[in-house]
Amino acid sequence: MVVGMLVCPDCRAAYDDASHCPRCGSAAPTFVEGGGRRPAATGVVAAPPIPPARLLARGTRLGPYLVEGVLGEGGMSAVYAATDTALQRQVALKALHPFLLGDQGIAARFRREGRIGLGFVHPHVGRIHDLVDTGDVLALVMERIQGVVLQDIVRSWPSGMPLPELAQVMSGVVAALQAAHDRGLVHRDIKPGNVMVEVREGQLHARVIDFGIARVLEGTTYTLSGAVLGTCRYMSPEQVRGDAVGPESDRYSLGVMLYELATGVPPFAGDQPYALMMAHTVEVPVPPRIHRPELPDDLDALILGLLAKQPAERPSLDEVGALFSVPQRPSPLAGPERNGHELVAVPPGPFLYGEDRRSVGMTGFRIDRFPVTNRQFAAFLDATSYRPMDGLDFLRHWDGERPLTGQLDHPVVWVSHGDALAYAAWVGLRLPTEAEWEKGARGDDGRRYPWGKATPDQSTANFGQRSGPTAVGDHPAGASPYGMEDAAGNVWEWTADELRRSTFDEAVDPHAPAGPWSAQVVTRGGCWWFDDPGSLRCTARAGWAPATRSDAIGFRCAE
Repeated sequence: MVVGMLVCPDCRAAYDDASHCPRCGSAAPTFVEGGGRRPAATGVVAAPPIPPARLLARGTRLGPYLVEGVLGEGGMSAVYAATDTALQRQVALKALHPFLLGDQGIAARFRREGRIGLGFVHPHVGRIHDLVDTGDVLALVMERIQGVVLQDIVRSWPSGMPLPELAQVMSGVVAALQAAHDRGLVHRDIKPGNVMVEVREGQLHARVIDFGIARVLEGTTYTLSGAVLGTCRYMSPEQVRGDAVGPESDRYSLGVMLYELATGVPPFAGDQPYALMMAHTVEVPVPPRIHRPELPDDLDALILGLLAKQPAERPSLDEVGALFSVPQRPSPLAGPERNGHELVAVPPGPFLYGEDRRSVGMTGFRIDRFPVTNRQFAAFLDATSYRPMDGLDFLRHWDGERPLTGQLDHPVVWVSHGDALAYAAWVGLRLPTEAEWEKGARGDDGRRYPWGKATPDQSTANFGQRSGPTAVGDHPAGASPYGMEDAAGNVWEWTADELRRSTFDEAVDPHAPAGPWSAQVVTRGGCWWFDDPGSLRCTARAGWAPATRSDAIGFRCAE
């Protein structure tokens, strides 16, 4: 640091002569050599230790934890992907921002809430494994959940989630809150951004995260503008008034979230935090059925009850859970036949994986015989009204909102990774990991192509053409030992894995998706426009940004 620069006494930022710190807005610092104080503009200051960087660098080690990259950042903390090198597991680190670490009250509350979370284990709660405190870094070590943030799912259903999926999510959230309240814990910040959703055995499995974290900033003057609007949208009236907060507050926030999941819109709109907070205290919400007339009467009444201004008038979690505890049928057009999916069985046992033919053991699974077709994807849209928020190029090969008649049985293309995940969740399946995809296509003997060693031709694969994908099943001679077809050529296929070299080079769990899909996602199988037969090998892989939509990328499902 250059001697003569000013140093902010609050956030420790160094800067040239100015009346206020450009980082946090504090008045100009007055540090001088020897520890005395005088107006900063009149003297030279001694350089204090360089403050820690705002974000941890990739490769940073915190004890056994190796930082791999940033997953997300909020006003209070940043979340990192990391590996626990001692236990060989993927974790997430939630690290308090350095400018808050200097506040002893905030740091103490962060430690306290972290320690409380260490003892809270529940299947619908994101688990805290450890607390890291190095002096420069204060972080919670959390389970890295391989799922999707509920907030992203909400955006994909502008008219509200299908009721079966809504029930699956809500039953998990209610179970998590019941367990917390039984322990005397209040979440204080229930919202879609604090719920992760996994797919387990064809069902949506909700996991509530960040219990008690909102309490860390209570009683301070910090205003975290990046998080204010999202939190205000789900605040209870008693939180707005500054009253004591109990389990009833979580139930109100749950009602706000349920309203949004059921209708696609929040009960109180707007982008001004103060106006939103006032709405929670005085405005009566429009009944959800005004937005979505087909909602059941009891669900409509339950939501309005949860949004009661008086805490004592809100339904109990037992009442909420009772509404969602009745077993739900699959979505209307999915049906028992899973929307026409034909899955082939891949038996347990080792197979030769990757270019180096490394032996990897796997349990059994099932995978689609064919890629998902336009016909199947149209049924999904008809049943759910799904429309992505980022609709650029979405299904651009269709005629408006319908596939061309002659292409009903062609692989659906122009779909992003998120579109594929949404379809798979609806039909009660998932995307295969790339190890599952490769074993399904390659068998257990390390063959070059799904059918063996013979060079591809038009009887085994659609490639080297300029006319686009062909109907699934048009190349039966190219089937794999397990009956998986169209695995070479035709279309690249999205998998559940982020693109990493380590997928081949290290011992990884072949059934655990390598997320978090923040950079590029693996596609497998080659596609119709490749001329080189070598590009159709079972080991061929490519990486694409998750938002990519292309006429060369489709997907298939697994379970």
